[in-house]
Parts: sequence; structure tokens; C-alpha cells
Amino acid sequence: MKFLIKVFVILLILVSCKKETEKKLELSESNFKLKQDFTDFKEKMTELDTIKVWFNHSVCAYQAYEQLEITKSSDLIKIHSEFMESTFNDNPEWKVVYNKEIPINDTLWRFEKFVNRNKKWQNSDVNSRGTLYVVNKEDTIRFSVSGLVDLNRFISDYYRTMRKLYPENKGNIYGMNEIKAPE
Repeated sequence: MKFLIKVFVILLILVSCKKETEKKLELSESNFKLKQDFTDFKEKMTELDTIKVWFNHSVCAYQAYEQLEITKSSDLIKIHSEFMESTFNDNPEWKVVYNKEIPINDTLWRFEKFVNRNKKWQNSDVNSRGTLYVVNKEDTIRFSVSGLVDLNRFISDYYRTMRKLYPENKGNIYGMNEIKAPE
């Protein structure tokens, strides 16, 4: 009888180890393709994927840059933002602005919709000065905007999109709040 119990316990351990190994193998591969899956990245990316976003906030004499790192953990999307302003700074440094976690079924921050609205600015020329880069592994979605009016519209759309994620807007990295004129 003791022998049967020992055999049963060993079989139970082997079966549970096999399931754990299968889970790890399942997690060791990601089929996420940035250019194909970005419109549904919150659902399609895995915990193995990292999306990096670089945004050039610069207009005229103002020089500033932002970098986002988007990862997934379970049912959450994590966004880490850093910002660097170099206009009047001889030694600019990246500073953490925020770390946010949103559920994968979030409907407020629709970054993928921003990308779709601005497809006309997508550019495959690696030598062009980019305004926005979205990168995952070897895939890159590059946006280059020409002309001051179009650049301001693009930046304004980005600011509106990002304020959905970060309404606090500390440091006004997503533009100044509108000031209503007295009546």
C-alpha cells in the first residue's frame, strides 16, 4: 500500500511539472508583429513584448523628447514615460514623468487610434527626421511630418491622446491647459 502511495505521489508530481513546463514553453515565444497587430496591441502583445515609442516634441526653437516603454503584465498594460527638454539646458537628462498601469480592456487611452488617424505621415525612409517612432524588436513604424501647420496638428493630436492616459499633465509635457478669456 505504501508503495502505491509513493508511486501515486511521484506520478502527481511528474504531471504537475509537465504542465508547468508547457506553460513556460508557451510563454517563451511571442507572435506579436508590430505592423500587423498594433491596432490591437493591448490584446495581442504578450509579456515577452516591449513596445518603445519615441516622440519628438520639438517645434521651432523648442527642443524636447519623450520616450515611452509599453509592456504587458497579466491583464495590465504598463506605460513608463521619460522626458528630456534640451532647449535651454547644456546637459539635458531623461527624467521619469510617470508610470501608469491600465487594464487591457481600457477604452480611454486609444494610442492605436492615434496611429491609425495619422497613417498619412507614416514613412519608411530611415534617413528622414522622424517625429514619432514606434518600435518592437525589428519592426518600426516611423512618422515624419513636414510643414509647421501639419506638425502642430500632429503634436496637438498626440497631446490629446496622451492626456487621456496622463490627465495630471505635470510639467505640461502635453501642452498647456487652455485659459479662457474673461468675459
